[in-house]
Amino acid sequence: MSRPPYSVQLFGSLTRYWPGLLAVGVLYLIGGSIGLFASVAYTIGAVLVAGALLVAASVLKLYSAVFHGAGWKGRSIAVLTALMYLASGALMVLQPLAAAAWLTLIMGGFLLAVGFMRAVNGVQHRPEQGWGWVVAGGVFSMLFGLYLLASWPVSALWLIGLAVSFELIFDGWAAVFIALAARRVHAEISKQEQGKAS
Repeated sequence: MSRPPYSVQLFGSLTRYWPGLLAVGVLYLIGGSIGLFASVAYTIGAVLVAGALLVAASVLKLYSAVFHGAGWKGRSIAVLTALMYLASGALMVLQPLAAAAWLTLIMGGFLLAVGFMRAVNGVQHRPEQGWGWVVAGGVFSMLFGLYLLASWPVSALWLIGLAVSFELIFDGWAAVFIALAARRVHAEISKQEQGKAS
């Protein structure tokens, strides 16, 4: 039995169902594009969803530890961590802008630290080809981290929403490109099958 061509192996049944992935990609592109102009609403929405997920997860963990953890040595720690998650999630749901402000502050510090380490790593690899790109990426991360910290708390209003928007746009383009490639493979398969039939 002969193996199917690599492109058929790569896409599998997606060659028949590519329109669904294309539709999802287009919806992501639309949603991400809207988010570029409504980043504050997307920030609040993302924080609310994350907070609600934390609350739900903490309730399940708390239930499991309390009702199914008899004799478990880690039961009290599980209860305490569930309560901490519950408090964090509740604060995110009740005060989404304050939560976004703290998350942005953490992100700014993180980008500053990671950017510095990346730049140092690039300098350490100076004889190697491409070391300048590593340094440039580190410097860019540091500058963006500094910008977030310098413009804080205003940057908290748009950072998370903008990140969600960009993710939707990038994932949307990826879905569109994959769907179109699967469509091309589907057309090739159809052409081959018609050639065999005639």
